[in-house]
Amino acid sequence: MGPNLVVRSSMKNIKTDPAIIARRGMDSISANILNETYRVYPRSLTVKILAKNLKIREKSVLSALRKISSYGVPIEIKINKNGEKEVKSSLKEPISWIEKEKASAEKMLSLLGELTPSSSESINNQRKINYRIYKEYVSNLNELFDKWASLKLID
Repeated sequence: MGPNLVVRSSMKNIKTDPAIIARRGMDSISANILNETYRVYPRSLTVKILAKNLKIREKSVLSALRKISSYGVPIEIKINKNGEKEVKSSLKEPISWIEKEKASAEKMLSLLGELTPSSSESINNQRKINYRIYKEYVSNLNELFDKWASLKLID
């Protein structure tokens, strides 16, 4: 693999909503719920208030909360004294996205390493580029996590 190989990719389908960009893989309602609850932390918000603030139905908030929970995002959902569902963000939520990204990158590196060679040299070269990029990416993420752990910034 030569040093002059370059990766080109289209950026046409990249979403520009900051709440969605920050929480890759989340739909816009879920991303906005997480954004709203993190914004008011340490306070919690009822489903009713979230629906009003986001101008959506309460059922949509409840559906999004189920998706958020199933995705493993740290968020607290409980019933308050008045019998209403309350949602409270977690300070670990932003870091959880980096952890998910690291796990995803490690899995992709593994998948790229398991590919059988193609009969096309150009495809094999692109695969080598992808593998190299992911290998460096995972290595850099591992260094960051080691650094953050040694500084006691993360558990």
